[in-house]
Amino acid sequence: MENELNKILHGPKKNVDAELLLKYLNDELSNAEKHELEMHLLDEDFDNEALEGLQQVANKERIRLIVDGLNRDLKNRTSRRKRRREQLSLKPLWWLYFSILILLIIIVMIYLYLHTKF
Repeated sequence: MENELNKILHGPKKNVDAELLLKYLNDELSNAEKHELEMHLLDEDFDNEALEGLQQVANKERIRLIVDGLNRDLKNRTSRRKRRREQLSLKPLWWLYFSILILLIIIVMIYLYLHTKF
């Protein structure tokens, strides 16, 4: 229980970005950076599984192309959803508001005319 409380109090740990994982796979990190990343991967299952998935790709040069393609697809999907949400949202219909206001003014004027004449 206390261990879970400490996790909450310390906040979420920062995930490793894709560039760092790619540099690790291409052996472009210094020994200190490798050690720090490996220590982080011991604690973070999600990041560890991401690295294992990247290690399973046979052609390491294609990893960057795959990541770029996935990011591009994700951006396209989210932008389509955003456009669709904007299309479905109600935009202010000023002409309708103005027409209702004019109609209310006319009704009030007719009411006043009928009640003041008699």
